[in-house]
Amino acid sequence: MSQKGIHTWDLVLQYHKCPTCGAIIESRKDFHYRLGAWVKDITCERCGNIFELTKARKPSFGPLIGDPQPIEMDW
Repeated sequence: MSQKGIHTWDLVLQYHKCPTCGAIIESRKDFHYRLGAWVKDITCERCGNIFELTKARKPSFGPLIGDPQPIEMDW
């Protein structure tokens, strides 16, 4: 089935390695913002280990004077 019109959504599919047993885990959850960093909680189905992945937030410093720059591409 193809997706048409305004009913589309972003597909999140990521693979992570368990630090305990080394199993490859497929994750469809996206990172969420918590305490200044992007965080994802993952549970290994094989060994039951619960671990947390952290992705640093990219610092942004917006325009101080005037309007922001125009968008390069409008998807």
